[in-house]
Amino acid sequence: MPNLPLGIPSNLDKYFFNRKKELAQLNIFLSGFKDDIANQLLVTGRRGVGKSFLLMKLKRELPDNVLSAYLDLSKIHGIQKGKLTEEKVMHSLFEAMLNSLKDKSTLMKIYNLKDSLLKKISPKTYDFKGAGNLLGIPLPQVDTDYEKLSSLVMEFPQNVVDNNRQSIDGFVIILDEFQLIGEFENPEAFFWLIRSFTQDQDNVTYIFTGSTSAASEIVDQINGAQGAFGGRMIQFPVEPFSEEDTYDYLKEMIPEIKFTPEGLKRFYKCTGGYPSYINSFCNTMSGGRPYDNQMVIEAFYSKLDQIAIMWVTIWSSLSDYEKEIIIILVENGALNWSELLSQVDYSNKTLLKYANRLKNKGILSHIDRKYTIDDMMLRSWLKYRQENDGYYPP
Repeated sequence: MPNLPLGIPSNLDKYFFNRKKELAQLNIFLSGFKDDIANQLLVTGRRGVGKSFLLMKLKRELPDNVLSAYLDLSKIHGIQKGKLTEEKVMHSLFEAMLNSLKDKSTLMKIYNLKDSLLKKISPKTYDFKGAGNLLGIPLPQVDTDYEKLSSLVMEFPQNVVDNNRQSIDGFVIILDEFQLIGEFENPEAFFWLIRSFTQDQDNVTYIFTGSTSAASEIVDQINGAQGAFGGRMIQFPVEPFSEEDTYDYLKEMIPEIKFTPEGLKRFYKCTGGYPSYINSFCNTMSGGRPYDNQMVIEAFYSKLDQIAIMWVTIWSSLSDYEKEIIIILVENGALNWSELLSQVDYSNKTLLKYANRLKNKGILSHIDRKYTIDDMMLRSWLKYRQENDGYYPP
């Protein structure tokens, strides 16, 4: 039985497939640091399409003179039990930036102060006495503690480059699952904060990536015509594999599993070309007789809980309100606001609260004034469980 990765493996090269063109394009966008040119990137794509895998590969292959920090907002969101705040993100971002210095001999002096620096930003009243001079960061006179914290963190990467021009050309910061910033009380203000610093920084690139479509509301907030970056970010969609790519991937990664032409078409229809679904489905299969159309269908539904394991886990973390909204949209298809509101027995305000949470988690889409659940695997899993159990998963 195959054993393909369901997350990001330590051996990225072994499982990296068919994203060389995308990797090359991203590297071109990051090639201007020597000329003091820093692009800001927005990488979008549905959950499971391989965005994080691609960006981790990019991060590992950056030249030695480019520092990089990676922050997964979904982990902070989980640790904080859904209470994501600007301050917590700033704390975690600063820690990720400090961690990026540990392999650079010229920056070890700062890295060795990591624990004391993090301790200074743990209280509500941030004490930066001495730290500003040590880091070469002139802290501005501001009125609130959060402003002091954000100024320290946002100025840090450019100052690291400026103070180490002989060995460092740039700093790349990846914010994964950025759509969760929508949980902030004022997400637009956070985007404008980052924009206000990056417009004066020539050697710092932020890469925002998230489980969302290029036309989603959160994308509009950050890069729409009225958004913080006003269309100045380079928008980079990551697409699922094509049918031909899927076949080549199967042939290279798991040659022991055979398909008839009809079986291969059915496999592609079941997975949609999403690498995470391809891997989880393949892990339930075995070699021997080639899978034809009917065998793929039978294998898919008999092992659907394993194939959709990502959604089984996510489903268990949702509130009853969120589950109800998803079920309504699975049963009825895309609905406008008034149609969706007519299906629930609670207030407009309550529905808005939980609909927004689902959007921020990359589960619910709002496009052309319609709310919908786009992920075919989530829909398939819920419908199958209801048809076989007589009820939706609790």
